[in-house]
Amino acid sequence: MQSRYSLNLGNPFGIRVSVHWTFSLLIAWIVFVSLNRGLGIEQILMHIVFVLALFVCVVLHEFGHSLVAIRFGGKVESITLLPIGGMANLSKMPEKPREEFLVSAAGPAVNVVIAAILWLYLAFIHPVKVSDMEFETITISNFPLMLLAANLFIVAFNLIPAFPMDGGRLFRSALSMKMSRLKATTIAKDIGQIFAIIFIIAGLFINPFLIIIGFFILLGAKGEHQMIKYQDILDNYTVKDVLTEDYSNLDAEDTLGEAAQKLVQISDRGFIIKSEGEYAGILTKNDLIKGLSSHGKEGKVKEVMSRDIKSVNSDMPLFEAYVELRKSGYDLVPVIENEKFKGILDLENVNEFLLIQKAIG
Repeated sequence: MQSRYSLNLGNPFGIRVSVHWTFSLLIAWIVFVSLNRGLGIEQILMHIVFVLALFVCVVLHEFGHSLVAIRFGGKVESITLLPIGGMANLSKMPEKPREEFLVSAAGPAVNVVIAAILWLYLAFIHPVKVSDMEFETITISNFPLMLLAANLFIVAFNLIPAFPMDGGRLFRSALSMKMSRLKATTIAKDIGQIFAIIFIIAGLFINPFLIIIGFFILLGAKGEHQMIKYQDILDNYTVKDVLTEDYSNLDAEDTLGEAAQKLVQISDRGFIIKSEGEYAGILTKNDLIKGLSSHGKEGKVKEVMSRDIKSVNSDMPLFEAYVELRKSGYDLVPVIENEKFKGILDLENVNEFLLIQKAIG
């Protein structure tokens, strides 16, 4: 959810925080509903401020997950704000059941702390009489109480055992203490999908955002379950088990016209590029097509090849390399060992290897 579709808000604790462009749709929806209710400008602005304050709480919730994950050796690349909430992009999640349980619990725990601070404020610093308040709109007087209630709602909603929500992860981690992670994930996924269907149906009558959340759960649960299945297979192998040493190569000084002619004659999806006999980069089909458009047939391979593709080691666990390969956006990555080029890891080959291992059972 990063890139040009998101606005970067900063990098606290080394974690990139951004807001996705679709967040503006939530603000537009709030304005639209408020105008239909006949609210004035000041009331509409107060509703917008409340939503922004609530999403600050959401960011803190995600930092709760992220910082505990980092404490246990996890890797967090970013936190993105979406209309349905926040999403922490963990490139490496702690897998021990106890650690996953604590990571999952940390987010709701942050909201409990926020609610407790607001309660102390209302109880001892700025006492209020709830019976004298009106709650049809957000006002300065009811703002802290409404924010307290919203944080408690976030806690309750996130603890619903709908994988991959926090409650579903807590449930999965508890199951993982008694059974394999794959079996625990399968059970958590099935229960999560039941809740997803309930959300979608409820969204048709209550709030359309529940429909979005329902589909998010359906797709998220299916995707993560698939990755756990892959991990269960690939963790038993290393990169060297699928390393491709038979590859097509070009010289960095070759022209794009020569590369295009060679590509037509072979079935490969790219080339290994060498310069003075040493590995220099990779030329994918997309690189070649873009290069022909911008440089013509006489352009040099070295002008358009990809030099900065992150390499993998032949002894790296295959699942870890598979994750890196998918993240890279390339179908091919170089395998480098002791600064020597050993071959390539091909996404298509890994997928074929997966299919074979699944068929063998």
